[in-house]
Amino acid sequence: MALVTALAAYAAGCSTGEIQIDQKKAEGLARQIAGSGTVPLKSVSCPKHLKAKKGADFDCDLVYSDGTKGTITIHQLDDKGRIRTSAGDIHVAGQ
Repeated sequence: MALVTALAAYAAGCSTGEIQIDQKKAEGLARQIAGSGTVPLKSVSCPKHLKAKKGADFDCDLVYSDGTKGTITIHQLDDKGRIRTSAGDIHVAGQ
């Protein structure tokens, strides 16, 4: 998988004024990084309704076209919803 680092400023406010991570944009970032290898990525699933919190991490589930499963860790850079990940954050089951 390519050694790519990505940074995104994705945030969406909710009715309580609390900033949350935009699930769909987090999935897009995960797909961009985890899908850059030789085996096509079949699906990505990130958690919903995560509060933006500086220093917090969360995992998104990955499924590749050959059936391999894994996760990618997304790092929260601030309380405004900025996130980053890289190929080094991909963890494949059994590896």
